[in-house]
Order: sequence, then structure tokens, then C-alpha cells
Amino acid sequence: MKKIVIGIVATSNYMLTNDSFADHYRFGNNYIKKIVENGAIPYLIPVCNDEIIEGTLDNVDGVIFPGGERVTKFSLDIMDYCYKHKIPVLGICLGMQTMAMYSVNMEKDKRIIKKKDGHWPVQVLRDNNDIVVHKDYIEKDSKWYKIIQEEEIMVNSIHHCVVDEVGSKFRVSIKSFDDEIEGIEYIDDDRWMMGIQFHPEVLPQFSYIFKNFINICKKGE
Repeated sequence: MKKIVIGIVATSNYMLTNDSFADHYRFGNNYIKKIVENGAIPYLIPVCNDEIIEGTLDNVDGVIFPGGERVTKFSLDIMDYCYKHKIPVLGICLGMQTMAMYSVNMEKDKRIIKKKDGHWPVQVLRDNNDIVVHKDYIEKDSKWYKIIQEEEIMVNSIHHCVVDEVGSKFRVSIKSFDDEIEGIEYIDDDRWMMGIQFHPEVLPQFSYIFKNFINICKKGE
């Protein structure tokens, strides 16, 4: 049986300094590991000069938008490609923020990302990146609730920014204890596009989120 191929969007360090040898793209091992553990093939989506390379998205069954430091044009372009081709998308941390930005920009040009103190409360090291530090609340009528099946969860919090709205085709389905957006989802059933602000890739208790995502991608074969 053909294995499912899950694309991972790169984090860009292109043109951040005057050193041309510092222009590179990064892929987190934690995401790759979760894809492999759940029986799928990770595909590291290549870009060139922060532009999509034609044809590189033709054979992916789903795409993960991982955490990172800034929303890039190529990330929004990949999100648009996934939307138009109905490719399932899972956005994590910055990936969720990218999804929210895309959802708003479908209707208006507006920046919706803001700084948020207190949402990176611990120094994250290799031996404590799975620490949970605050409570999230999940809307019971949401798609996220159908996956997680809990109204309250404890999550890690490793981000300096949050989003303050989503477009009309999406809804907010998870909020933090201090009322910040921590989970969003596409409203209708013709596409699977969902995002979360926390990092399930380092929380073993949420590994099933990746299994669920890969199963969704299998249905689209």
C-alpha cells in the first residue's frame, strides 16, 4: 500500500543578514519524527529565494506548517496552494498564525499578529520542552473537540506572538486561560485546515493529533 506523504514547510533564514552563506531553510526533527512514527513519509518542501519551486507540491497528501519566527510570503503561497487544491493542512504555532493570516487576507489586507508577554514563561531546553504551563479551553461543538475529546487541556506555551482574529471561513475553537486564540479550524467540510498554538510534537499525550491528521490524508487518496 502506498505510504502517505506529508510535506513540511521550511522555516526561512533567507536574506536576514549580509552573509550569503547564512541563507538557509530549516526543518525541525520533532515534526519529522512524528510523521515517521505514524507511518507516513516526511517530505521537506524546498523553496528557492523564498519562492515555491514549481511542481514540488504536486505529490503531497497533506502539509504541516510548523513553528517558527516569522510569516513568509512563500508560506502564505503554500497555504493558498493547499486551500485551492483541498490539501489537508495542520498548522502548529507559527503555522496556525500563518493560517489565520491567510484566512483574513482572503478578505482584507490586515496584520493580525501581535506581541504577547507571558506566553513563553520558561526557558525551553531539551529536557523540559514538554512541560505544560497553562490551560486551554476547547469549544465542544468544534472539530478540535472531536479530535481531542476534552473541554480543558494543559499545554506548553512557546510563543511570543498571538493572533487576534480569523477570516469568515474559519472559526476560533480553542482559547487560553487568558482568552488568547490557541486553536482555529476551517468551518466547512470540503477542506481540512486546522491550527493549534501549542506544540504537540513534543507532548507525547498529544501524539494522536498527528495520527489523526495522517488518517485524514489517507481518506483523500
